[in-house]
Amino acid sequence: MNSYLKSGIESLLGTESVFDDEEELKKHSIDMADFAGNPLLIVKPRTTEEVSKVVEYAYSKGIGVVPWGAGSSLTGAAIADNAIVVDMSRFDKIIEINDVEWYVHVEAGVILDALNNRLKEHGFFFPPDPASSFICTVGGAIAEGSGGLRCVRYGTVKDWVLALKVVLPNGKVAVLGEPLSKNRAGYDLVHLFVGSEGTLGIITEAWLKITPIPHEKIVRLFAQFDSWKSATKVIVEMRKRRFQPYLLEFMDRQTIEGVQGKIEMSLPVFEASLLIDIEERVLDELVNLMKECSVKNIIIAKNEDESDQLYQARALSYLALKQQATGAQAEDVCVPIGKLEDYLNHVQAISKKYNVRIVVHGHAGDGNVHPLLLYDKNDRQSTENARKAFEDICNYAIEQGGTTTGEHGIGMQKVAFLRRQLEKHGGEEPLRIMKEVKKLIDSKGIMNPNKYVEAA
Repeated sequence: MNSYLKSGIESLLGTESVFDDEEELKKHSIDMADFAGNPLLIVKPRTTEEVSKVVEYAYSKGIGVVPWGAGSSLTGAAIADNAIVVDMSRFDKIIEINDVEWYVHVEAGVILDALNNRLKEHGFFFPPDPASSFICTVGGAIAEGSGGLRCVRYGTVKDWVLALKVVLPNGKVAVLGEPLSKNRAGYDLVHLFVGSEGTLGIITEAWLKITPIPHEKIVRLFAQFDSWKSATKVIVEMRKRRFQPYLLEFMDRQTIEGVQGKIEMSLPVFEASLLIDIEERVLDELVNLMKECSVKNIIIAKNEDESDQLYQARALSYLALKQQATGAQAEDVCVPIGKLEDYLNHVQAISKKYNVRIVVHGHAGDGNVHPLLLYDKNDRQSTENARKAFEDICNYAIEQGGTTTGEHGIGMQKVAFLRRQLEKHGGEEPLRIMKEVKKLIDSKGIMNPNKYVEAA
């Protein structure tokens, strides 16, 4: 089957774009959270037309197709089993930076950090910043509907996509949306594809909104507390007093201990820490608020290097902590901000109940805190306890009016909880409609098969 499949696609793209060697198959068989599969073939097209040829061929044969950005998914969304992996890494061109309409036209394989480095030269930036922005791609971030550290101020990727060029499951190419600030022509198909996890087609190009780098001076500070309660009180009070931070991240004691040695700074260790970006003009007011909430230590970044080190303490936390156990499961439920303290207390209770080490960090400013479950995957009881703790966290979020995923998506990890959330919060119709949309666009079920809505 593989040799027949390989020769068929080579006849369309040439031998230099088709791979079935052990190294490439292994690289594309596992994601950042260690979900694994068995891809049939790796294809690396260079143009939308080549993607179209591959997908049309797969459609004619009824073979599954899985888009691949950088493999930084944490839910198994990019894992292929008996399917072709379409690696989009060669789509690395920034086509246009429009400083009048304030958009960037970019290919799907461009790395987010590389995009922002280019935009910075023009005085702009693309605000969504997943922690994996140093490796994750534009197409992957759109397909996952990714979030990031700046979401508290700027929203997630869905808020910044104007138009998309996509290859549909039948191989046809379509441009959805317009690179305009306003457009009311037809259904919003752009945002149907944002967060679709590669189940409706392959994104090859995107027109993204960009915004000027703020002129006002932004200060980065690191505030530390003796309790989670004091830290969450600051978050709630900031909302009540109309502070609008550019960044508001939570890190527990274990997170700070875990990143020691991974960054150049040596950080004091307290039970809870908040990483905050705020306008300098309101800094004193914010510091006074923190003193009201029993802050124990405040570090204010003195320069760009120190500011970056504080940022890296949060951005590198997952990778640093993952190395401390054979098994790691990243959670990203999102709860109403007013229920954040109760949620964090519940996570602590779950950790004790199931005897599972749970490290907590994440985007506290919008209620999207990330418990990281660390366990021994070679120990049956440890693995089972982690599974129960994971399920408890997801169910709790749903019961509290939250979501089972704020930004990581569903993939293979949270299929059951997607169904549970939709049915509890919206009844039976939303999931039925989603399944019908999937069938309409992908009648043969070849795009990223057996995952997400299709599997729910």
